This record gives sequence, C-alpha cells and structure tokens, in this order.
Amino acid sequence: MFANPLNRSIKGLSAPVKLARRGKADVVVRKTTGQVLAGRGTYGRQSWNGQTATVFGCSGFLGRYIVARLAREGTKVIVPYRGLGEYIRHLRPTGDLGMVIPMEFDLRNSKQIEECVRYSDVVINLIGRNYETKNFSFDQVHIEGAQRIADVSREAGVSRLIHMSSINAKTNAHSQALVSKAFGEQRVREHFPGANIVRSATMYGYEDELLNNIGRFKHFYLTVNNAQQKLRPVCVSDVAHAIGIIRDNEDTVGHTYELYNPKEYTRKDVIDLVQFLLHEKIWRVNVPPRLLRVAAQLANAMPFHYTSHHEVDLMSIDDVPSKDPSIQTFADLGIQPHTLELAALQYIRHYRPPQHEEDAMEPKGYKAFRKPPVPVSNRDIVV
Repeated sequence: MFANPLNRSIKGLSAPVKLARRGKADVVVRKTTGQVLAGRGTYGRQSWNGQTATVFGCSGFLGRYIVARLAREGTKVIVPYRGLGEYIRHLRPTGDLGMVIPMEFDLRNSKQIEECVRYSDVVINLIGRNYETKNFSFDQVHIEGAQRIADVSREAGVSRLIHMSSINAKTNAHSQALVSKAFGEQRVREHFPGANIVRSATMYGYEDELLNNIGRFKHFYLTVNNAQQKLRPVCVSDVAHAIGIIRDNEDTVGHTYELYNPKEYTRKDVIDLVQFLLHEKIWRVNVPPRLLRVAAQLANAMPFHYTSHHEVDLMSIDDVPSKDPSIQTFADLGIQPHTLELAALQYIRHYRPPQHEEDAMEPKGYKAFRKPPVPVSNRDIVV
C-alpha cells in the first residue's frame, strides 16, 4: 500500500552523497597481538580512529594533556577515577560526545580494573604520588597497583602498556617514593614484557608545582641547600606528545624512554628566571633540610594535605639522566623540547604586579639572559 522510503533513489536527496576514501594510514596493526584497528568517519575529533585507550591517573597534572590529545585525534578514551566524578568532569569536553567515558574504580580491585581495560588496546598508567596517605602507601600505589594493572591488562589482551615513572627512580635513591617507583618498573616489566617505561624529569606547565609555586610564594619561598638542586625541567605538553608518538609507533614496543631538558639548571637558576620575568624580587628563604623535614612531618598530620617530609626529601635529589645507551630520549622520537626561557612566562604571567601586567612577553635584555642553545641532531624534528 505504501512505498518503502528506503527504496527511494538517492537522486532525490538535496545534498550529494560523499564517500570517504580509506588508505593505509587509517589502519593500525598491533605488533604484540596482531589486532587490526580501522578508523571510521572523517579525521579528527568528530570521528573514531578505531583505537580505545584507558588512562589511569587521568585527573593528575599530565593526565589531562594526554586525554585531550587522545580525544582530539578521535581515540575513544576510558578515564577511570577514584572519589567524586567532579574530579574528571573537565576531561569530558576534550572529546566528542560519548568519546570520553568516565568509570569509577579502586586500584585494589582487580575486577574493576578489568572492566576499565576490557575493550582497550592501549593502557597508560600515570598513577603516582609524592606522599603517602592513610589509604595508600607508596608500595600499594607504585608497586602493587602497577603490577595489578599490568597483570589485568595482559590477561585482558591489551596490546600496549605505557607506564609512567620518574627519571630519578632508582632502587638506591634517598627517597622512599623513588625507590618504590623503581621496584614498580621491575614488576611491570615482569608481568607485561612489552611494556614501555617513560621516565620524566621535573615537569612544568599551567598547573605545575615548579614555576607556579615560585610565583605563588614569591614573598616567602622555602628552599634547601641554597637552591643548588640540579633540574632538567621539561614541558608537560612535550611529555604528552612523546607518549602519543610511543602509542602510535609499533617500533617502540618494549623500549624505555627518559624525557628531560637538554640543558641543566639549578633551582636557583629557575628562581632567578621567574624573578626576571615577573619584574619582582623572589624572597628566597633557605632552611636546613632536617628542620624543614620535621616541620613537614607536623604539617602532614593535618586533615588536608599541605606538604610531607617525602616531598622535602625530593627537594635535595638532582635530575640525573641515565648513561645506559639503550634508553631513548626526545631525539629518538623526533621531538625538540620547548626551551624553558621561552615558554615560562605564559605559565606565570598572572603573578606579575599590576603595573607590569601589560609589559612585553620578552623583557629588555631577555635574549642575553638565555642559556647557550644546545645543537640539535640531524633527525627530523616534530614541532
């Protein structure tokens, strides 16, 4: 009686039908599992590239940059969280509708972890702490938690696991946090042989605890050892970029990466840089490490976290890259890291006094203040 509208010719459509062409770039074959992933839709945020990633620790400093990069590329992102859903609500607009999926989990519950990684081909573990709480010790987070994620990911058939650590993670480090991270790396290697270990130096960015702390406490900034701690500060967006390349490139399976600034600074150098950019003196107060450690232990007993003696220990540990030739760096990924002197002001400009708010981004004499450039290798550079 009635004509089926599905049988109508497409000639009656007001807009022509566009067929998307596909090429080799739309297909990803995972080396470890042989899984074939094909993209759907157009390129970018309003599409799905066929990949699904789970990002543990997504609510942290680095996590938001990685989730935003993955979602912008059309990756479906699972964002496990602990506590309130408000902690990760800022991540949902980074992707298209339904592409950023929050899931509540407990690091001690293997079943909940399995639910988070069940449909993922890539798992990125960013979970880490610089201080202990009444609920979680360093061993529970950095060792047992990392091992549990590696075990569950392997059993669920996950193709790639990227584990985030620290450039100073060593079994003989003078910090319990770094020692536990070193043992956590070993457990991940044992339980997921093809995992990537990424060790980052001190990171800076919009929500960092390096530049922003200096600006925030510019009238009373505490240091130890006359601020002679050696740092290799690296931009958080560079680290997120590196992890994105590691995820996409199947030739990186099983490699260890150390991401750090080619230039070495002392903490005093960074303080002087912030002082120069803000046009305001940074009142630095040097405190004996033992005295500051005792004060931090007392502060750690308060209901809310202010500081901890573990964080005081980290203030005396230098960022020292490994001399192992098998460990790769930014250069092996074709990335040229941002220069601290050129990038710092955008993160701390709001700490300038009102009379200097509209000053130029580069103050007079700024070029002379920069450290000598480091020669770049002949590798292709990705900006």
